[in-house]
Amino acid sequence: MDKMKHSIWSGISACIAYLSLFTTSNQVMAENEWYFTTDLGVVATPDITVTGTDNDWSTQCDKIINPDELEVSGGCGSPPPPTLWRNELDGGVGVLTGFALGRRLGALRAEGEYSYRTTTYDERSETLIGDVVTLNKLDQEIQIADGGVDDVMSHSLFANFYYDFASNSRFAPYLGIGAGVTRVSLDYFSRWKRNDDPNAITTFVDPALRQKVAGITTLAMAKLSDTLFGYQGIAGLDYQINDKLSLGLKVRWASFREFEDEREWDQLRSHDSTVGRGFRVLYRATTNDVQFGAVSLNLKYRF
Repeated sequence: MDKMKHSIWSGISACIAYLSLFTTSNQVMAENEWYFTTDLGVVATPDITVTGTDNDWSTQCDKIINPDELEVSGGCGSPPPPTLWRNELDGGVGVLTGFALGRRLGALRAEGEYSYRTTTYDERSETLIGDVVTLNKLDQEIQIADGGVDDVMSHSLFANFYYDFASNSRFAPYLGIGAGVTRVSLDYFSRWKRNDDPNAITTFVDPALRQKVAGITTLAMAKLSDTLFGYQGIAGLDYQINDKLSLGLKVRWASFREFEDEREWDQLRSHDSTVGRGFRVLYRATTNDVQFGAVSLNLKYRF
């Protein structure tokens, strides 16, 4: 992630240095004017880690599977420590599109921007276990433990502020910063499947209970959502086609706080997301900070 962020900012810096060849320091932008701009470009995101936890009880204390609480040492009077897991995923690519309405005041500009981003990960990875109880069951009782993210979509609103460098040519370079809010949705997947062989089950000693849990599956397939606040840095170059129209290239890096949402399991140990104790079992999925870099073409109309 740090390497990708460094590459993005290095690209922005190189772009700025190159664009400065077209600028002069003594020429001021002419008139104050309104403008409307549209963007279309490509997005790249760094690696992400999705961390999960839930408020589940142990299989032995699941009253749907073991209503008589057989083979329970110490009883089921209090909930156990939460299960903890994570999935590490490579970065994704996608598309960014949007539009903005702004006002230029000499060399300064302010605008309101809407953008839509979609990024495809479409990846499954081995689930890495973070609690001792579950870890002891891995590769024998738990036959499959994997998860991942398919598509990530976001709708963003930003307030952006720019400085337009004075230029004696049709090329107009600029720098900008922005702050805003985004609504992010991601398609989350998590699967836990026990071994089909009852003899591989270590949770119970009783053959009947072993048979009861052999092959059962816990599954999450949901669109999770969260609202995040963040900022972006922008560098760009516009080429003036005529008095009203410009074509431009824009590079940006955006960063938001970590994503977080919770949901019921689609199925928990092959039954409903409950353990028969009068509450719903919820899992919570969080990510590291949501970030992306984008390069886009933009068409600007001044009026």
